[in-house]
Amino acid sequence: MSIVILGGGIIGLSTAYYLSRADSPPKIHIVDSSPTLFTSASGYAGGFVALDWFSPSVASLGALSFRLHRELAERHGGSTKWGYAGSHVYSLSVAERGASSKRKKSKEGKGEDWISAGTSRAQVAPSKGDMVNPDGSPAVWTPQIGGTLETIGQPEDCAQVEPRELCEFLLEECKSKGVELHLSNRATGVLTDSGGALKGLQLQCTDAGQPKVKELECKSVVIAAGAWTPRAFKVLFPQSTLRIPIEPLAGHSLVVRSPRYKTPFVNTSKRNISGGKDHWMCYAIYCAPGRHWSYAPEAFARLSGGGETEIWLGGLNDPTLALPDISTDVKNMIDPESIRDLRKTTVRLTGLAKEGNEVNQDDLESIREGLCFRPISQRGTPLIGKVPDNHLGIKTGEGGVFIASGHGPWGISLSLGTGKVMSEMLTGQDTSADIRALRVA
Repeated sequence: MSIVILGGGIIGLSTAYYLSRADSPPKIHIVDSSPTLFTSASGYAGGFVALDWFSPSVASLGALSFRLHRELAERHGGSTKWGYAGSHVYSLSVAERGASSKRKKSKEGKGEDWISAGTSRAQVAPSKGDMVNPDGSPAVWTPQIGGTLETIGQPEDCAQVEPRELCEFLLEECKSKGVELHLSNRATGVLTDSGGALKGLQLQCTDAGQPKVKELECKSVVIAAGAWTPRAFKVLFPQSTLRIPIEPLAGHSLVVRSPRYKTPFVNTSKRNISGGKDHWMCYAIYCAPGRHWSYAPEAFARLSGGGETEIWLGGLNDPTLALPDISTDVKNMIDPESIRDLRKTTVRLTGLAKEGNEVNQDDLESIREGLCFRPISQRGTPLIGKVPDNHLGIKTGEGGVFIASGHGPWGISLSLGTGKVMSEMLTGQDTSADIRALRVA
């Protein structure tokens, strides 16, 4: 039984990865309309991974995915291949009037899903634990006048990855198992047999050097195209009255290097939870809107392959920015003013401190600017599961049409768990996580 996955981002790749590791794997095809992968959220996201920062309906999937992230890193050297490391996490609030910095001991607590609440992840993180360092902050973060730091996560239940490098690893693993990749192809129609049942997809190629139209036989289709999922579904099933309730949310980001973050931090507890012998760890800061910024910045002092240090900062979103035709068009949509705004925030959080109230010195090295579109579901939780045949207008027999999208800012964190349960649903197994509340219709 062949399976076609529409979307070559981290959700589609995770699904193909676990499918390809079955005892008798099906023939797997990944189809993506772009000529290059990882040019939106899967390549430019922050890469934060959490164990229990989720609403009850997503909690089981979140816990499964966190465990799979750690297991994958330990099995394949993720600390040096895609920067996997446990993360200490702070919430930073800055008083409207400057005063001496404070560090607050956190209390136990849980929050709601930040998407459904329409707020920042900083406001819903589970609060627990003490500060790692005696002074309460590592050198990578510049002390803020009137700032209050609160520990909201620790390396045992939070981690970070470099998303693009994780995706590249998954892609190579999929190829090694015979998964076929079809770039510059979009699915434009459904093929049915004489009985009206799904038997394949028609693809249209945008590459001038390839045949314009080709057909792929399959019994099952997984639409994991991120923010482009509703479009893909509508093209394939134009008569369907089912609307996939996912909207695109554009967000800019910036990656820099700092003279105060030249080598990886080391987990002083010496617990090997990063899949590497060096016990590397990362740091993250979530900020509420305040007098220095009108949005909720997120800053990650993370690692890339080989232990290279870098700082990612995002959180500046634009819900009005229209989704482009394909993901490679995103690069030309980067807004210089938004990047300048992010740079100002990055310098305030990580720049070289000056005396008194003087603005920090910008001694940061620019690495890259980014813009990505995250798929935000209207209900605030992912859509994962099979679309009933009555919403398709065709029969699917022993196969089916599945949706795996709407993860919002949690796509990286929930990716491996989503891929695992999708592979189980596609092969008729019981799922490793309770996703009953995430069904499509």
